[in-house]
Amino acid sequence: MRKRYLFLLIFSMFIGSVWSQTIQVTGKVTSASDDSPIPGVTVLIKDTQKGVSTEANGTYKIDVDAKTTLVFSFIGMKKKEIPVNGQSKINVSLEDESVNLGEMVVVGYSTTSRKLLSGSVGLVNEEEIKNVPIRTIDGVLQGKSAGVVINQNSGTPGGQNSIKLRGGSSIFASNQPLIVIDGVPMITGSYGQIGYSGQEIDAISDLNPDDIESFTILKDASATAIFGARASNGVIQITTKKGNYQKTNVNFNTSFGMQTLPAERLPKLMNAAQWNEYKGTDVQGIDTDWMKEILQWGPTSNNELSLSTGNDKTRLYISGSAFRQDGTVKSTSFNRYSGRMGVDHKLTKNLTIGCGASISYSKTRRVEGDQTLFGPLPNALSIPAIYPVYNEDGSYNEDGPYANPVAIINETKNIAYDNRNSGNINLEYKFLNGFTFTSKWSADVYSLREHEYDPITTRQGAKYNGLGIEGTSYVSNLVSNNILNYNKAINENYFEALVGYSTEKYAKRNTYIEAIDFPNENLQYINSAGTIRLASTSAVDRGINSYFGQFKYNYRYKYILTLTARADGSSKFGKNNRYGYFPSVSVAWRASEENFIKNISWISDMKLRATYGMTGNDEIGDFSSLGLYGGGYNYGGMSGITPIQLPNPDLKWESTIQRGLGFDFGAFKDRINLTLDLYYNKTNDILLPRPIPASSGFTSITTNIGNLENKGFEATLNTINFDKKFKWTTSLNFAANRNKVLKLYNGQPIADYGRGGNWVVEGQPIGVFYGYKCLGVDPTTGNLVYEDINHDGQLNSDDLTKTGDPNPDFTAGLTNTFSFFNFELSVFLYSSVGNDIFNGTWIYLQSGTGEDNQTTEMIHRWKKPGDITDMPRAGDTYKSSRFIENGSFLRIKNVTLSYSLPSKPTKWLHMKSLKFYLSGQNLFTFTTYTGMDPEVNYYSNDNVILGTDFFTYPQSRTITAGLNVGF
Repeated sequence: MRKRYLFLLIFSMFIGSVWSQTIQVTGKVTSASDDSPIPGVTVLIKDTQKGVSTEANGTYKIDVDAKTTLVFSFIGMKKKEIPVNGQSKINVSLEDESVNLGEMVVVGYSTTSRKLLSGSVGLVNEEEIKNVPIRTIDGVLQGKSAGVVINQNSGTPGGQNSIKLRGGSSIFASNQPLIVIDGVPMITGSYGQIGYSGQEIDAISDLNPDDIESFTILKDASATAIFGARASNGVIQITTKKGNYQKTNVNFNTSFGMQTLPAERLPKLMNAAQWNEYKGTDVQGIDTDWMKEILQWGPTSNNELSLSTGNDKTRLYISGSAFRQDGTVKSTSFNRYSGRMGVDHKLTKNLTIGCGASISYSKTRRVEGDQTLFGPLPNALSIPAIYPVYNEDGSYNEDGPYANPVAIINETKNIAYDNRNSGNINLEYKFLNGFTFTSKWSADVYSLREHEYDPITTRQGAKYNGLGIEGTSYVSNLVSNNILNYNKAINENYFEALVGYSTEKYAKRNTYIEAIDFPNENLQYINSAGTIRLASTSAVDRGINSYFGQFKYNYRYKYILTLTARADGSSKFGKNNRYGYFPSVSVAWRASEENFIKNISWISDMKLRATYGMTGNDEIGDFSSLGLYGGGYNYGGMSGITPIQLPNPDLKWESTIQRGLGFDFGAFKDRINLTLDLYYNKTNDILLPRPIPASSGFTSITTNIGNLENKGFEATLNTINFDKKFKWTTSLNFAANRNKVLKLYNGQPIADYGRGGNWVVEGQPIGVFYGYKCLGVDPTTGNLVYEDINHDGQLNSDDLTKTGDPNPDFTAGLTNTFSFFNFELSVFLYSSVGNDIFNGTWIYLQSGTGEDNQTTEMIHRWKKPGDITDMPRAGDTYKSSRFIENGSFLRIKNVTLSYSLPSKPTKWLHMKSLKFYLSGQNLFTFTTYTGMDPEVNYYSNDNVILGTDFFTYPQSRTITAGLNVGF
């Protein structure tokens, strides 16, 4: 009996040792709602702080005692406890909590749930992108997010557009938002050196929208302060597509379209008979339609192929695209070829490395446009119909008042070639249960070469016996971001903190050569020229280093706090103000988590937000704080230098203080979502040239002397109207911004910029029009009459008055999407209301003087005493209210009808998906504006010269058919 008890004791001790041994438990955590894997789930050993987090594919691996209990927790989901009981594999399905935290968005250097945001952030996701056939990122964004105003200044293929978030924060520094791709600021802007006013090439046109997963629009200081010195104008964060773990997708998209200028928007010009009557000439047998000679139906095509794949350790994404757009003005086009690759690999369960690379090549053919005597479009509008295209001997006729536009199109070469290469390497290391260290190093290199040649067969070329220009620009930006992030959940308190360091090194090199006297029209490069008329080179190197941090806290997803701070040091500013400091704070209260609102079943979300912070603007000229000397000044045959700029060591950042209130509301299980925002932004220390006595040898010095404010209201409403077999969703965004100049040096206005007479005046919005107030036509004389403001009997500068405002009262975008079975119809409308346009084209085409062709409106001009008309017998070129028009418009921006093949025939074809679509862009524009396009600005991206039309290339109407295939 004693031996039996001894045996049982030893056996029980053995069994106990087995059950108390350490074993490895593996498994996968998925969502109960859709079985999708959940990355970042905290897996803790109960009553300890020991644990791990799930990987991107939801898997985990942990060594535990066989008798312990594992606790699985993730923000927005119900916590689950599971006893191990010796199991080596435990798969877990987590259910959503009653709180719905919405989709995850990238904000700054971290990712967060949309409903836990305390700042103002807009999101444009992949679904919204794919329904827009436009192949530039600014075109895709137009009208998709409240407060983002994108003006497509002209219809030039590949041309530069202007982007503003919540108005402009500066007068002469940049008002363009910072654009960040996968956490790295990208090279943007125009680097061309050959002047094509209003038709510059923008570096962002190299990016293919099909590679983009989402846009995150950071609007207020809470969201943007993490980017500090360059965030006053907002931030557009772009997240590109990545590969998939354990999944392979191949997608091919192809489309072809045709575009033309809307006939109803073209000006009605005098034909030969009307011109003969108007000028008293008698030219017979010639009636040239110059616009018909230079316009065409322009084809456009796009082909894209992408591969997304991966296994449990590696994911890979590869894409390539070819895009071509021929302009509606002959000899204009934009061709782009691009490719992108990204790969991530898990070296260990805690260490992931990755790299990415993108390349693009584009070729842009342009013609001179606005503000030139050698542009096909302005010349075709201006040359009377009595002049032929060709002489009897086949040569170009150059008898008209301006250069023959057909000769320019056929003979002139204006080509820009740009190459862009960017790449990055990154690593992510997770340690100590909650810490993540991320390091990313990237390089962005942009190279642009411009070539222009005017042979002697054109009027301009004949003037110089051949004119050739070569311009090259090389730009590089090297960036390093290093970030330490910590996440912690204690009971119902959630903490996130990060600190980081970033450094950038920017370099730019320019070369410009202009030559004349070429032997003949077939030799077009500089080495064939007889005379080098102008040659120059320049170089810029600058750097910025930054330190930043952010702390986020929320209690029960109900009370949310975000603190952000950044310090930026830049070589652009004076030695006494090298660093700028940009803090922000924001709070949010998710009232829908309070018990007294939880009981209201139809309310799914309600949140109040408040934010306060400071951001900066460093987008000014390089070396503005330094005393500079320039070369090329010769003395007695010897080369020399001379002072060209006074130093200002106190020069500092423009800083914008931003205040905002927001309200988010969801109802009926988020079938209705409403977001409202109020903001007030005040920019201090605006950089402006301050006049100084000419006796100093200079006329001005750059100083911080101006103040400016922007205040506004934004609203976004998304609704699911029907959600059965017939589905209907609506997305509406509305934004109203008021801009006002508060302070200038001694109150002196900055006067008369551009063709339309844009001014900067205290108490007025930036760029208001000043001119003479036209009272109409005197019926007794046929002359225009102007108001004598000061009643002194003279018309002079004292009679100038405000005649218009190019800034819109509000902008709005409306998208309705209807689907029934496999059909889908998307209709997108875009509107701008309250903006004025200076129609500078009419100064010439309704002048009543000179040799320019006239619109048919001039047929009804004043001819004899007693005639009542608004067209004078002879006009003038005064910048007056006569040429100010209401530029408000509502445009049917895009309509797309698509059909997706059902699953059975798709599988039979060995495809995953197959969709056909037909799309129309710029189908019709409702406006009272009499020019060719109300969405216009001849001077492209300028803060002051706004809303001016001067023979500007209008946007085209495009019809596109396409096919999307998935394998």
